[in-house]
Amino acid sequence: MKTIKNILLALLGGLIFLGAMLVGTQANAQGSYIPSQFEGLSIYFPKYTKHYESSTAFDNQKNGSEGGSRGFLATYSTKLTHYTYGKMENSYGSFSHYFLLGKTLKTFKTSQLSLHVGVADGYEASYADKGVAEVFNKYLPKVMVNNDMMPMIALVYKQKLYKGIGIQLNVSPVFVNTGIYVQL
Repeated sequence: MKTIKNILLALLGGLIFLGAMLVGTQANAQGSYIPSQFEGLSIYFPKYTKHYESSTAFDNQKNGSEGGSRGFLATYSTKLTHYTYGKMENSYGSFSHYFLLGKTLKTFKTSQLSLHVGVADGYEASYADKGVAEVFNKYLPKVMVNNDMMPMIALVYKQKLYKGIGIQLNVSPVFVNTGIYVQL
């Protein structure tokens, strides 16, 4: 229950932060522009997920990953905004469609930090828990509950390793996920 409340609070905080940043970005869009190596299309391939609190309900795999090690996420990035869609394994071993909107927080020479919020479907296993379902029914919009959707929020750190290939670390209030990204 506490984890679910943390997710909802983090999602709300993320939405408020993104809104404030987007308004501020529009107001400061007058300056000179230098393209970033992280702009354009990138594909993320997840390899490993670990939750802060483990559960037997998670898809515990041979490599120790708790789901989230198969699939892809495609992200189109502009200077400050990221649009993500993909089909990736969730914590329970089912595949989910992910829709995320992100905001760049800081870009360095070979790395980038951004905040992403959105939703994912395919979380029937999460809704099967009566306690979790009660909280979701109370706080989430009916369209999300009726479609077994889960709110998502994550800090995303990308580190370029070699010519458009790098590692990506996704940190959410519930799990940490790592994988490889390819900048196209």
